[in-house]
Amino acid sequence: MTVPGIEVWLMAGYGLALLAVAYLLDHLGRRSAQRSASWRTGNFVYHEDRDAWKCHEDQWLWPAAFDPEKRVVRYQGQHAICGRCPVKDECSPTPGPRELTKPVDPWPHSETGRFHRGIAIAVVAAGLLLTAGSLIAHHDSGDVLVLGVTILVQVAALTHLYLGLARRPDNAPEHIRHEVGGVRRVGPAEEPEDGMPSPGSPAVRYASERRSALAPGELDDLVERHRTRGTLIAGARLPVRQRSGERA
Repeated sequence: MTVPGIEVWLMAGYGLALLAVAYLLDHLGRRSAQRSASWRTGNFVYHEDRDAWKCHEDQWLWPAAFDPEKRVVRYQGQHAICGRCPVKDECSPTPGPRELTKPVDPWPHSETGRFHRGIAIAVVAAGLLLTAGSLIAHHDSGDVLVLGVTILVQVAALTHLYLGLARRPDNAPEHIRHEVGGVRRVGPAEEPEDGMPSPGSPAVRYASERRSALAPGELDDLVERHRTRGTLIAGARLPVRQRSGERA
């Protein structure tokens, strides 16, 4: 068996380098999508057991509709609760209740995921074509062995990336109203009957209202705890109960 030439080694290394770049682009795209989703949800916490989001005022956003085009579930707060929320202006810029979306499909079946996965597939395919062209020009046994192994690795990676994009899961929620024809149906989100209080019930209390009775020393402790946990809302003001004898 002849020793592979330097051109063959360089071409094989270049093809594998393009393969690594493709997977790196796909990984960075996934991380960027996760950060973007985390930024959109803010301080809201998703509870999988209830399939609902809980806001920083301890109120719930329930599933309102499923968008079959964008493949996301829209979660919406109740009009009566969000409308009189003390931090409404800081939470939602729209007149209606706060809304969040959650994709039902894993990566890479979102719009961003398909874009990044498509770029990764194109990069691997370009490297495969270059390696195959080099194999046509070099026929020595050593050259064929090196380039052949490289092509096998590239084909396996290309198949993995393509199948991950082609196998789209069919996991659309059937228990949630579907938006037909891209037309959104507005209205109050339905709240499941699981013992949760109704909007007009005296049991509905906002977290900011529970903080209204805090003394100055208790306020400092609460702010410090929220800063440590990273849950303090920027620009939010916590009312302080004045001690007896203090002037307003």
